[in-house]
Amino acid sequence: MLRCTVKFCGGCNPRYDRGEVYQTVRTSLADVAAFSYPEDGVHYDALLIIRGCTGCPYLYEEIDADHRIIIDSADGIEEAIRTIRQLA
Repeated sequence: MLRCTVKFCGGCNPRYDRGEVYQTVRTSLADVAAFSYPEDGVHYDALLIIRGCTGCPYLYEEIDADHRIIIDSADGIEEAIRTIRQLA
């Protein structure tokens, strides 16, 4: 089971429901990945960054994760799911 965490951008310009996207990803990957919010000192297999638009460059480098997967539109959901599934 992959250990995954999630970060949301500040939401200054959201163009879709980021919370709904997170629920979709979590549900779709429940058989291969466990998601939680980040904790200091914890290592993660993957960090899912859910942005509201394409303008945010922040990668949350302070979070220890082997992979960073970015969703910046509703169109990126399936690709993110495939990418995380391939890590398992």
